[in-house]
Formats: sequence, C-alpha cells, structure tokens
Amino acid sequence: MLHCKFNEDDSICSTIDYEENPDKYRGLIYCIDCGEKAWFTKGYETQKISRMACFGAKHKESCNASTVEFVSDDPDNDEDEKNQNSGIRVDLDKVTSQSIYVSNDNNKHGDEESDWKGKSKRKIIGNSDGFPLSKSLRQLLTNLCRNSDYGDENQTITIVANSGRVVVEGDLRSNLVRIEDVSREHIGKDYIFWGKINNLNIDKKGTLWLNYGDNLLEPSIALNSKLKEQVLVNFKLKEVSELDGSDVIIVGHVGFSPQGKAIISTGFTKYMSFRRVTVK
Repeated sequence: MLHCKFNEDDSICSTIDYEENPDKYRGLIYCIDCGEKAWFTKGYETQKISRMACFGAKHKESCNASTVEFVSDDPDNDEDEKNQNSGIRVDLDKVTSQSIYVSNDNNKHGDEESDWKGKSKRKIIGNSDGFPLSKSLRQLLTNLCRNSDYGDENQTITIVANSGRVVVEGDLRSNLVRIEDVSREHIGKDYIFWGKINNLNIDKKGTLWLNYGDNLLEPSIALNSKLKEQVLVNFKLKEVSELDGSDVIIVGHVGFSPQGKAIISTGFTKYMSFRRVTVK
C-alpha cells in the first residue's frame, strides 16, 4: 500500500507524508479498505533488490488493498508441531540471538502500487522425532503466529534462566497474554507477552518504545537506552526501525502510567525475541 487513512481526521496519508512527519501519524494509520492497523516500511536496498517505501498491514481476508506480500524471517528448518508433548521448556541462557535483517535505506517512494508478488513457502508440519521438550522463545513465537489456537492445546511451560532459576512455570494458556489484551489483572507477576509491533519511537531519555498502536494510549513495550543498544547488537540490527511491523515475544511484567497506558518491561534481551516481516 502507498496510502493509508489517518485516524484523527480520516485524511489520506502517503508514504512521503509519513516519512516527513512520523510523530503525527505513528500508531494512527489504518488500511483504507479493511480498517486494519498499518505500519510504515522504509524504502530499502540489499545486494539483490531495491524496494520503495510502502505501508504494511495484517489485512482481513476479503481485503484487496494489499499489493505486496510480507513474509517472516522464519528459518528454513523451523517446523510447526502437530503432535505436541504436554511440556515445553525454554532455557533463556542457552539461546543465541540471530540476525534479523540487513539492508540500506534508499529514500525511494513511488506513485503506483507495486505488483511484487511471491509464492508462500509451505512449511512442513511435524517431525520424525516428535515434539522436542527444549524450545526457544523464537520457536514459541513462530508457533503462536502460525496457529492462533496454539496456546490452547493443554501444554505446560517452564522458562528458566541463570542456571535453572524458574522465571515462568505452569499452564501455557494462563501464562500467555496478547499485547492488545493486557489489563490490570496482569500486574504483579511475569507473563509471556506477544503480538505485533505496529510502530516504534525513541524518547528524549533514549528509551525505545515498541508500540502496539497509538503510542500515547495503547500498550507498549519500553526498553531503556541500555537495553535498546543491546537489542541492536544482539539481534545484529543496523537501526531499530527494522523492527516495524514485526512480531515480538517478551517475558516480563506490566505496569500502568498515570494516564492508564499499559507498559511492558523486562530486564534482559534474552527475555525477548522477534519475528521480522519483510517485503518479498
């Protein structure tokens, strides 16, 4: 998409409008046709391709506004699980971060919708060894994104760190919280929060805000300046804007601002992972 609806006054926002004034439009743009939240993707270049700036959204099935295909950066050997064991174990100290995306900005915009299309790669379901007990946050996030009912299949989960210290333990369903569903009921303990990063911004203190939607009212993940720098290094990102439109999973706790905004926090980058989406 090259144009979105600006929710404040129903005006039309172009990619140029957004890039010139992101603070105005951040978290407040929607697909003109289906009304789903949209995010901005900069024009970029890699060794093989050159893409112009566009908007992305998780469109409703009946929407015809999408002219490009967004694909996740799931590794080729990542598999869905069909025959799950009842127990999942995540050891945060054994996980190594991986590169998400490498590109160079090209400040490229266009007047005509692109016809970029790609064939979705069908993933193999199941594996010969059955469901492995040891999983990573990244694998858990992939399964949640591929199967909206994954958290409802009677699994238990144990997440450990620092030589076996238990961070989260119990029924998976009761410990999973979609970011858009965060409420004051979730104050007081650690949960596994997951969902879509619709947009992000960095405040004057250097805190990185990963926003679900309206950065003033809707839930956000807040990473202080130290954690922000660690995210760049550990996930091998050139800049945090590469996380726009990605899925995120984070083990942490939630608090609320005086204005009632939900703010999710954590202490280490190993407590989070991302599923980056890019134009194919």
